Amino acid sequence: MNKYSLMILLFFPVFLTAENYTFSSEYLKSVMAEGKEITVLEGDVIISSESKKIMADNVELTGDDFNFFLCEGNVEVQDLDNDFILTSQVFHYDTDTKIIRINGPSVMEDRKNELVIKCGFMENREKENLIILQIGVRILKEDLACRSEFAVYNRNENLLELTGLPVVYRNNDVFRASRITVNLDTDEIKMEGEVQGSLLSEDQADQQQSVEDE
Repeated sequence: MNKYSLMILLFFPVFLTAENYTFSSEYLKSVMAEGKEITVLEGDVIISSESKKIMADNVELTGDDFNFFLCEGNVEVQDLDNDFILTSQVFHYDTDTKIIRINGPSVMEDRKNELVIKCGFMENREKENLIILQIGVRILKEDLACRSEFAVYNRNENLLELTGLPVVYRNNDVFRASRITVNLDTDEIKMEGEVQGSLLSEDQADQQQSVEDE
């Protein structure tokens, strides 16, 4: 089945969702039985709207209005409104609640704030512009590297809140505390609970690079 015919077949469900989407792939299978609605797209799948472009090897569309997207295999999401790119192997998206969930290793390139985020779990709450990060969190920015097990990224305020053994490297400085908040606009760092800080020698400063390599 070619991409042109696929677009025609999916014309109807596209306009049932809150946002208009178009789809293309190499293969389509659709079940429309009431309560069991599912559409499976396989091979070079592209899902596009005015604000988003999603690419994956395979995608399942479920829900009454086909509002649940399950994307698998070489997933890349381009958010055109917020100017960031997500890459992962598994990607869940609810077009009604506007919540993205990624289980497994993922990378977010935030071009607006010129930073890269790596983690093992990500939840992006688009309506709040709030991103929840868990498991091996790494946040990399020019002259700044952060790591923790849990983080909240408020894109409205450009604030990072790090907990779970957080460490922040800035130039030749290293900061540890129970909770660390970083203002991405000013690079201001606030620390709470068991605060530690030190200056690194040139050799120790290589630790910052090791964070980026993880």
